Amino acid sequence: MLQDVSQKFAGGCMMLVRKKESAVVFLGTAFLMHDDGYLLTASHLIGDDPEGLMVVPTSNPDDFMPISLDRVSAMSVTVSAVDTVHNAALLEIDRNLRIRTPDHLGGTTANLSMGTSLLSLGFPFGHDEMHNLVAQSAILSSKVRSRNGTRLLLFDAMVYDGVAGGPLVNADDGRVVGVVIGRFSPVEDGGDFARGSRLSGYDTQISYAVSIEYGLALMEQQGLDVA
Repeated sequence: MLQDVSQKFAGGCMMLVRKKESAVVFLGTAFLMHDDGYLLTASHLIGDDPEGLMVVPTSNPDDFMPISLDRVSAMSVTVSAVDTVHNAALLEIDRNLRIRTPDHLGGTTANLSMGTSLLSLGFPFGHDEMHNLVAQSAILSSKVRSRNGTRLLLFDAMVYDGVAGGPLVNADDGRVVGVVIGRFSPVEDGGDFARGSRLSGYDTQISYAVSIEYGLALMEQQGLDVA
């Protein structure tokens, strides 16, 4: 089951980077959600600077890949819509590509139960120039609302910063149920959750994602099919 889910989403998970002059800065993860080249990610990765954003597709994740890649094929992306309150952003690849995304990508959190099997995907050590996609299994630990009302999915995996922006997938039906934000800290307020911050010195084995419904709402605003 987890293998099938990994195969379904691995090709659509990409590194999100920003080009600044001659340097390329790793930001986090983004993932394809539409054949027209639209991706979802976490808005805190973009911040107030939408310029110079690019995504880097993954190579075959089933091969033994080098930890660091000397050359990558990056594609420029434009920010199409942002929800800073709920930490979601919609990106569009600038070039015309033939993309065939799997059917039935978007899920729902309405019927998710505690203990549901989940899978997160992303590039945990991208900030350390490790360019490998990593899949982590987990279970749904809790469904909570932050102080600003954001619906959060807590899951029992210690994700690292590079996984932020990646998909959290329901392993039972293979649909995305959340956008990964980072490590969970119960003493943060709603604003900190929206910014994707984590208090130093408070490491936890629990991570969190925002409900996929926030990302799907951005797609609907652009007239995109979210089925």
